[in-house]
Amino acid sequence: MTKTTVRRFVRAAAAAALAAAAAPAFADPIPQTPHGRALEYEADENFLANEGVFQPVVEGTERWQYVHQLPYKDVLAGSYVRVDRWLKIGAFYEEQYGARHNDDWAQTPSGGWGWRNTIGRPESLLILDATPRVQWSFLPGGNWTASLKTRYEYDLYDREETLKLEPELDWFWMDGLTPVATVSLRYQTYLALNFADSPVYERWWYAAALWHATPSLSLGPQVGLRDEIWTTSTQFRSANPGARYAVTYKSWVPGIVLVARIR
Repeated sequence: MTKTTVRRFVRAAAAAALAAAAAPAFADPIPQTPHGRALEYEADENFLANEGVFQPVVEGTERWQYVHQLPYKDVLAGSYVRVDRWLKIGAFYEEQYGARHNDDWAQTPSGGWGWRNTIGRPESLLILDATPRVQWSFLPGGNWTASLKTRYEYDLYDREETLKLEPELDWFWMDGLTPVATVSLRYQTYLALNFADSPVYERWWYAAALWHATPSLSLGPQVGLRDEIWTTSTQFRSANPGARYAVTYKSWVPGIVLVARIR
């Protein structure tokens, strides 16, 4: 009995020693997220024009994200071409700062792990867009449209390719033939085409209300729920063979929207 007890003790001590030796390699290297949904803020500005079948667009976004640790901003410019009343296609160029990618999770010089500071890092994106829409007059209230924005994005910084699918439902409050306000519901899913361990790396649910103050100016509040899925970085995989992670950062994002139309 005594020999058996000693053997068990030795085996347990050896297992504990091996676990302790392995611990530094896996000592909390996975990105941490807040409990529940973090609070972020966003502002969106949209400037539109109509030049025959062309619809030039300039858009800007500012977001105070990751518990206000990392400001994000972007500007997009390009044009849609209206193929017919219910379909438009477009090509755009976007410059963004403050984006966070899986490989921004990296080991620091001190041996710990953390996110790279990307506030001042420019990233250039090339974008193709196709947006069909239909009128759903059979719904209560009559003045409904549904659309499906489909966007392909190529990031010149890290060559990541993304497909964005954005179904949207809009209801127009009309005064005769004049729109007074628009209420919108939108879902966005970002599909990683050539990166990440998960096919979906980001999801948004949006609700917005726009007051059409003048024929050229609309503004109003919006609120979004955001899920961003961080999966294993290349450096983590090299430092921890066989280890993987998938962490979902969740936030809710109140904000404002401004739309200006140049006629």
